[in-house]
Parts: sequence; C-alpha cells; structure tokens
Amino acid sequence: MEQLQVRILLQHVQGAAIAYFYNRESFDLLNIERQTYDDSQFIEIGNTIEYREEKYVVKNINFKMEKQLYEMDNKYGINVYSLTDPSDFNCQIGVFVDNA
Repeated sequence: MEQLQVRILLQHVQGAAIAYFYNRESFDLLNIERQTYDDSQFIEIGNTIEYREEKYVVKNINFKMEKQLYEMDNKYGINVYSLTDPSDFNCQIGVFVDNA
C-alpha cells in the first residue's frame, strides 16, 4: 500500500506560487508557533505566518490527492520554488495566503 508523501504549496490568493515545502527543515522556515502541550504546529485559516520576512494571513487550505506518485529525480532542472532538494510526493496541502 502506497504511503502518503506530501508537499506543501504556499500560494498567494492572487495566484503567485510563493514556495513549495517538502520536509521539516523547510517547513520550519515559516516560523509557526509550537503548541505548549505537545510541541506540534498548526496552519489554520486566519493565522498569520511569516516567510522570508513577509507576513501573510492564511485565507484557505486544501488537500489534493494526486492519482500517481511524482518522482523528483532532478533530471530536468531544479524546482525554483523549493528551498531544499525536492522529494517524491503523491499529495499536496495548498495554503493560500494574502498579505498581512
């Protein structure tokens, strides 16, 4: 059975892709507050997040299940939105933001 392998898309509500996040190291760049009871992190509608010294308000979130696994092997160049080496994914969490 195929495991879920997710990437997070950070996209402005006007359409511009801001970044793709593929791992914990890149996710931590969003400076999302950790919960005191279990050190977890949430992205919720209405939250303000920060990325590259810009603040954004989360307007919508969605989950997309791809019909296949996309294998990222870097044979065809580099993903300019990725902060780290891309990894395989079969689903995507879209986080849609507006300027804070």
